[in-house]
Amino acid sequence: MDKGPVPPDGDVNMGAGILATTIIVTVLADTVVALRFIVRKWIVKNIGWDDWCILGAVLGITIGMALVIVQVSYGFGRHKYYLTSHQLQEFQKYSFGEWVQTFATLMWTKISICLFLLRITISKAFIRPLQAAIVILVLSNVILTVLWAVQCHPVALAWDLTQQGTCFSVEWIDNIILAQAIISIVSDFFLAAFPILILQHVQINIRVKVGLCLLMGLGVITGCICIARAVLNWQNDYTQDPTWVSIPNWYLRSWEICVGIIAASVPTLRPGYLYMQDRLVSSFPSKPSSGARSSKSKTLVPSPTARTKAIHPFKSFGTNTSSTTEGNFLPLQNFEIRKTTDIDVEQKSDRASDRGPYRPQMGRTDSEARLRSVEEMV
Repeated sequence: MDKGPVPPDGDVNMGAGILATTIIVTVLADTVVALRFIVRKWIVKNIGWDDWCILGAVLGITIGMALVIVQVSYGFGRHKYYLTSHQLQEFQKYSFGEWVQTFATLMWTKISICLFLLRITISKAFIRPLQAAIVILVLSNVILTVLWAVQCHPVALAWDLTQQGTCFSVEWIDNIILAQAIISIVSDFFLAAFPILILQHVQINIRVKVGLCLLMGLGVITGCICIARAVLNWQNDYTQDPTWVSIPNWYLRSWEICVGIIAASVPTLRPGYLYMQDRLVSSFPSKPSSGARSSKSKTLVPSPTARTKAIHPFKSFGTNTSSTTEGNFLPLQNFEIRKTTDIDVEQKSDRASDRGPYRPQMGRTDSEARLRSVEEMV
């Protein structure tokens, strides 16, 4: 084995940083996806194909962590000069498998985003491009994965240079990685811009709309990371010192996968966030003032039965698994309107108090009757 010249910086070991990074990105991705399934299972009560696809991506990043740990044990993070032939061979073998994992994980992440967007749109003008994107992602990644797997004949020649056979040229292998990066970049920006088209005609508060577009557009960050990875891969020669030169590319690749999974899952956590927010607000009801009743000082405190109805506006979200309307993605639109309408009712009740005391319907408490009137209005 040609070890090349002596590295000027000596036997530096970056393995600790690599291990810490792979554990951090994996834990972050796993945690966000776990929260996603909690929201979908117990609050939204509707687990779809997009959730199962992102679960495949989490499985991929977990497998990738295991592969990286093995690579570090064989010298990843050190200069090739200080490794034995066996260490270099084993590193290249597990690195070969990690690239396959990268292709698959990124594919499942983007397919999950496409399926999620399909759940919140009913227009064929949006459905067809998303369906086409799924087909393109599957076909392109399958083709590139097959090309990567058969780059040498026999396959083991990709890491075991003692065997006899033929391999693709270095330029061909770089082109496979570059092609995957280009597909990933285009799909990231395409899927990041798509929510703007879907939500532009949805009748919700402009602040909520902008927030949703920003959350669902986090794929822009993934696309930028992938651009940096592609440029770095194009500029560097990994054949001379692969265990050292490939470190920056690996860092970018790891965060690209992690940010992609988070970007695909964060928008689905919104119902859970609003649910917890409402629970916290309802846990500290404000008391009405002893003076004159006014809309500023009056706060509606529903009965336990009525409060349960207010806290669980998600029942309509996901009850029909075939529904793909915007209402399914934004289940709390009615809840927000209900709160606003409730204030209007309070104001009307205040004006009505000038004509006489408020009298609830027989058999109902004051708060229950008001909540029923709000529900009828909505």
